[in-house]
Amino acid sequence: MAIARTFSRNYLGAVLALALAACGGGAGVPSGPIVVAPAINTPATNPNGVQAIPAGGSHTLAAGEKVMVPAGTIVTSNGSSITINGSNNTVNVTAGAVVQVPSSATGTADNTVVASAAAAGVTVSAQLLAGPSSMGNYTPVDGTGDQARFGGLYQLTLDGAGNLIGSDRGSLRRITPAGVVSTLPASASLTFEGVAVDGAGNIYGTDSATSVLYRRTPDGAEQSWGPDWSKVMVNKGGQLAVDGAGTVYRADFDNRRILKISAAGVVSVLAGGGSGDGNDGVGVNAAFHGPSAIVLDANGALLVNDSDAIRKVQANGTVTTVAKIPKRIIPIDGSIAVDHGYIYAATDSAIVRVAPDGTVDAMHFASGSMPYIMTLVADGHGTLYAGTGWASPVQVWKITL
Repeated sequence: MAIARTFSRNYLGAVLALALAACGGGAGVPSGPIVVAPAINTPATNPNGVQAIPAGGSHTLAAGEKVMVPAGTIVTSNGSSITINGSNNTVNVTAGAVVQVPSSATGTADNTVVASAAAAGVTVSAQLLAGPSSMGNYTPVDGTGDQARFGGLYQLTLDGAGNLIGSDRGSLRRITPAGVVSTLPASASLTFEGVAVDGAGNIYGTDSATSVLYRRTPDGAEQSWGPDWSKVMVNKGGQLAVDGAGTVYRADFDNRRILKISAAGVVSVLAGGGSGDGNDGVGVNAAFHGPSAIVLDANGALLVNDSDAIRKVQANGTVTTVAKIPKRIIPIDGSIAVDHGYIYAATDSAIVRVAPDGTVDAMHFASGSMPYIMTLVADGHGTLYAGTGWASPVQVWKITL
């Protein structure tokens, strides 16, 4: 039986979204709250017809407003701030953000700060694909639709046939597009948490009981994989992603790093030095608050749910901040997905969407409540799948974007 619910997508007005795009000179480093001086609303007009904030001035942005500022400008909203460094950056923010140019910032106003216009409210349909309609009964049971039962979904991914593969309290489950749930044969000694599928159909999983990475081949053979795994002293579990070359990436939440496991099984640290301050940088000079989930975008870059921000990691380990959403993204159980350049991440009360231009909005249940989302995955064709649990029934939802 299919159960349909309706989401409404409204602008996440109360949430800071400092989305950094076209970073010609590196758009800023997050810092703590700052004290903003009394507003000096003295914007001038630059040759391009856009208001320029002079040194010593500040301005509160209205929805749809754009200003030009020099390097050193501080942009603040809801107690969080960034400092814009370099030139030719574009910073997308929500309405009400304060732009403050210190008196010492006397350079050319060649950075753009844009307050997104308020997003129109729209609705999207969500259908319960599999799982019970109420709490209770966490013994995994194969079946179709609401007759299926899950123990506790940790991560969902997709195989080449369009089936969902989920790690479910140590077992591997397959969910077809029709909502038929089955359990994949696996060794009783394995307790899969993170899970990813490569182009050849191999399923990779982190074991919650050990720090071992396993690979399950299409014919069902299981292999302990990654002989250098122990050398980086990783903790148990961790969400996974795999690229077309067979390189596996792992979100190492406790150690605040992103790990890279080559097709030959060699493990290295791609990014993150463990400091936890959230600074952008390259390799171990970058810092994460707590990376809980990862996904590869169409260009092969990793997108990371980093507790209160969405980060991007390039193949060379360069880390930048795509959007900051303070105190909103669920830590540890966080999730992330990408579809046609739109990034989706679960928070404690919504699914946040970041558009390619930096606009941020959120999908909510029309009733005002939503299940606790543990994992997200997009199929690249306009469908988002959400796995729920913990304080909610353990279910799989199909959302049409």
